Amino acid sequence: MEQKQSERRTGKCLCGAVSFEADIANFKAQACHCKQCQQWTGGGPLFVVRVQNVDLEGAASITSYRASAHGERSVCDNCGSTLFWNMQGEQPRSMALGLFEDQSGITIGQEIFVDQRPDWLPPFEGATQSTEADELAKLKEYLEAKE
Repeated sequence: MEQKQSERRTGKCLCGAVSFEADIANFKAQACHCKQCQQWTGGGPLFVVRVQNVDLEGAASITSYRASAHGERSVCDNCGSTLFWNMQGEQPRSMALGLFEDQSGITIGQEIFVDQRPDWLPPFEGATQSTEADELAKLKEYLEAKE
């Protein structure tokens, strides 16, 4: 089956107060195993898919929490649904996979913070793996490029 380069899809939080349309930029979802994502999702990992051209409705219902020096986690303040993680002051580049009404064609392509993955959860077959050190090095490189 040939995979599309991008596709416009819709999604919403549990209560529907926040909805969106976005182009899925990559049909390989990411699973983040960091301790914050485990706590944020109630178990972990956080599954996200890369998006572009996000049109959000219900912005008044979005609450954001500065979870680190650079990152921000956003939820629906009505129902508590996890929405997205983004760099502070930037548009979301990934959305929580569970929000999408159509999740067809998406597979897990990358796992990050694998050194924090719980013992009860096996690796996803075929997904690339990176550790906390790998991810912090990528973050440092990204921030230096922005200066």
